[in-house]
Amino acid sequence: MSNKPVTYPLNEGSFVTFNPQEDQSINILRYMDEDHNPYNILINRTTLEEDQTVDQFCEKQWDKMKRFVPGFEVEGKNLKHEIGPAKLPVLQTANKFLEDGTWIRQVSSIVTLPWHPVLNPNKRKLLVFTLAVNNDFTEAQRKHYVRIINSFVPLEAPLGESQ
Repeated sequence: MSNKPVTYPLNEGSFVTFNPQEDQSINILRYMDEDHNPYNILINRTTLEEDQTVDQFCEKQWDKMKRFVPGFEVEGKNLKHEIGPAKLPVLQTANKFLEDGTWIRQVSSIVTLPWHPVLNPNKRKLLVFTLAVNNDFTEAQRKHYVRIINSFVPLEAPLGESQ
């Protein structure tokens, strides 16, 4: 760990600390659509194990969820495509589970982040965008989620740095 202090930003301000070995912070953004339906967009950070694929990562997560989350079910098939201006590879998956007797539906976009000398030197970092709702997704919620994932721009490596 580096003993050089850095400023760590938050929406509410910042603080001085050392660079963390890994940042696995989670952002939970709460919204209400025009019909007063609440929904959340979650952004998680994670790292693939060495030699693990995104498909294997998903399978491992689903196995955990099936064991520990009531009613957990994967819905539909996984879709692979690219998102955003950087055309990043993404695997999209959907699921549902029971929370306090209510079905929660989620669609997740698992984005493989590009190489970066500091943030992703081993090319194993993922960013997971999830739309979570009670009941079914509305068109407005879907459009908002798609706008978010399609506008994501990753931090680029400094000029002159290469893989």
